[in-house]
Amino acid sequence: MGPKVVVIGAGYAGVSAAVRLARGGADVTVVNPRAEFVERIRLHQLVAGNHSAVMPLEQVLPQRARLEVATATTIDAEARRIGLADSDTTIDYDYLVYAAGSFSTLDIIAGATTHAVTLGTLETARYARVRLENLVEHSTITVVGGGLTGIETAAELAGSTTHSVRLITDRELAPSVSERGRRHIRAHLRNAGVEVTEDTAVETVGSGELVMSDGSTAASNLTILASSVGVPDTARGNALQTDERGALTIHDTLVSAGDPRIVGAGDAAAFARSPLRMSCQAAIPSGVHAAETVLALAAGKDPRELQRKFVGQCISLGRKDALFQSSNSHDEPRPRAMLTGRAAALVKEQICSSTMWFGHRGPFSYSWS
Repeated sequence: MGPKVVVIGAGYAGVSAAVRLARGGADVTVVNPRAEFVERIRLHQLVAGNHSAVMPLEQVLPQRARLEVATATTIDAEARRIGLADSDTTIDYDYLVYAAGSFSTLDIIAGATTHAVTLGTLETARYARVRLENLVEHSTITVVGGGLTGIETAAELAGSTTHSVRLITDRELAPSVSERGRRHIRAHLRNAGVEVTEDTAVETVGSGELVMSDGSTAASNLTILASSVGVPDTARGNALQTDERGALTIHDTLVSAGDPRIVGAGDAAAFARSPLRMSCQAAIPSGVHAAETVLALAAGKDPRELQRKFVGQCISLGRKDALFQSSNSHDEPRPRAMLTGRAAALVKEQICSSTMWFGHRGPFSYSWS
């Protein structure tokens, strides 16, 4: 029998790890708070009302993997055992894959916890959808954050509602793409009627009003924050070695810096050196590599280091436009290599759809090993 492996989290990294582990003969238990797989890269579509962004985990997990619908709260590294919330249940392991994921935070802006919403989890995205459905006609929606999530959300809402949509960012719009790519994004948002304000911070979110860093105010009937990401406190709360955010600190092999039986993957893990961009693109291959690291360790072999192999960023701009910005393997944009329009929208949809097949097809091919 193969090693007994517990995977905490069933997002892109956790499911990818479970699939590879099962194919490698491991005895896999996946612990996740819900029985659904959440397509986080579609949560902006959920808010706009054109996608559910979920499917049953049983459809993406391998048949050999057991699913425990619960929240892991304790990790006893010495005993190699985890404990579950609201239960005396414990699960022993030979190896642990920590893929607990991430979420959007509200507490970085005064008043946001009370008056704003986020899209970082299924529950918060569904709540944002309810808030949007309850808006009176011709309301104003403000998206705070000029990264990929903020841009996709603003573009999706502009194409699916009759409300006014505004995007505010405290820096340059889409800083991770080329200037040429930025021009396309700005042009799309402008043509879609989105009012974009750059280099301006929102200091306070009130009931129906925003206060900016320059003292000006703006009406906002629904404010969506897409500007800050946090990670669960499970690793830090159990005295594992973490960074300042609480993400599990890992070596380039993805082995935990503090325990050779714990391996990290996805958003909730952080390299001691330069970090990976939080993304589905990084989470899937890091999950695969985490599994390969576990299988190597269990076989008494030295695990290989993760090789970063980014290929680009694909940003949806509603249903009929997108930007595919090619990059080098280190996630730096190639200014002249990009695709836009309906062709890019098709590529984006194919990318989103393909992430749902990692539990069904042959040996997983998207590897950074």
